[in-house]
Amino acid sequence: MREEELTESIDMYMGRLKSLGFRLTSQRRIIVETLLRHLGTHLSARELLELAQREDPSIGIATVYRTIELLSSLGMLNMVNLGEGFLRFEVPDEQMHFHVFCRSCGKLVHLDEEDRKMAVVREWAEREGFELLPQTFEMAVICAECREKGVLDESFEIFGMGGRRRCRRHHGGRMR
Repeated sequence: MREEELTESIDMYMGRLKSLGFRLTSQRRIIVETLLRHLGTHLSARELLELAQREDPSIGIATVYRTIELLSSLGMLNMVNLGEGFLRFEVPDEQMHFHVFCRSCGKLVHLDEEDRKMAVVREWAEREGFELLPQTFEMAVICAECREKGVLDESFEIFGMGGRRRCRRHHGGRMR
């Protein structure tokens, strides 16, 4: 992205926040600028923090998380779950974005023909009486290379519900 395009994008993001009544802090601006400088990259909160701290070492992880939450809630940032135990984030360039990721090796692919896929999803949602919000769809897969190697993620079960192993969670002092 050219520097003038970056400045326009930052101004658009900050203008939207201002119009909605949010404070325009220098730290928030640096976080937005960092996200926009890394378009196409799926940054984790930790990576975003490290990059933003190059501009302002006083930026803390809580500020990063609050800004991520704010931008996500406004549809200005998409959360991406690649099964790593933490979320990654990307600036949306359209209302919906489609990924597949290999659960074994982590390979990430943006699907082709997003406009066609988006039209199908939009039609389905509208038929059911819903309005779509900006978001990213991620689909866990096993890529061809991993299948050829005979490598399957241990949590993938061909006959399991949704291909995921159920986990036990702690609820009210007892395990369920």
